[in-house]
Amino acid sequence: KAVDDFIVLGNEKEAKTLSENRAQESKDGKNPLTFATQDSAFSDKSTKELNLIIKSDVHGSSEAIKIAINQIQHEEVKPKIILADIGMVTETDVTLAKASNAVLIAFNVKPSKEAKKMAEKENIKISSYNIIYEVLDFIKQRMSGLLAPDVKETIIGTAKILEIFKVSGAGKVAGSKVTEGEITSISEVRIVRDGAIIYTGKVGTLFREKNQVKQVSSGQECGITVKDYMDFQKDDTIEAFNVTST
Repeated sequence: KAVDDFIVLGNEKEAKTLSENRAQESKDGKNPLTFATQDSAFSDKSTKELNLIIKSDVHGSSEAIKIAINQIQHEEVKPKIILADIGMVTETDVTLAKASNAVLIAFNVKPSKEAKKMAEKENIKISSYNIIYEVLDFIKQRMSGLLAPDVKETIIGTAKILEIFKVSGAGKVAGSKVTEGEITSISEVRIVRDGAIIYTGKVGTLFREKNQVKQVSSGQECGITVKDYMDFQKDDTIEAFNVTST
């Protein structure tokens, strides 16, 4: 139809999730994007609500997540999206999460430095994901009060890509300068571009003056390869991080 939405998703799995949910909506005659009115929000006093704030990288992801969330069924808890928007997590999002006691979810985006500092100060957890079904599993666990052990992520180093060059046998290498902390040859890393997470993987090789090294510290320039990824761009950020269960 001329008025139908046309949505481009990141992969086949997301497209399948969106397609299945829309088929179910059509069957049930429901509109999952109809949010609670003042009357409907208080029509069932026994139903608790789990407030959600979701920031996504693109409209297609946001749409698919909203549709999937509104299909979640629970006897005692109802998911309520109070904000679903595009772009990095901001201080405003953190403030809203605190004021509304909401779960703050970042899908394929990063918090700004200011938002990250505020979240740490206000003890607001920003839950980051890049796969839709993991977002849904997390929300279901929160609704059921059955969370798995809390997973804490620690940024151990960041580097800015200054140029891209080719090395025989290694492919494309990101000529970078480590701006904070350190990056090691076994680090988990993500590529961040304009606040959005482009890729998450592992360091392939670290170079210092054409020699392979195990570690590069703040202030040093180096060459970095990332396993199964070569689409670097100048000014991308490479973040090295550790994940631990608490």
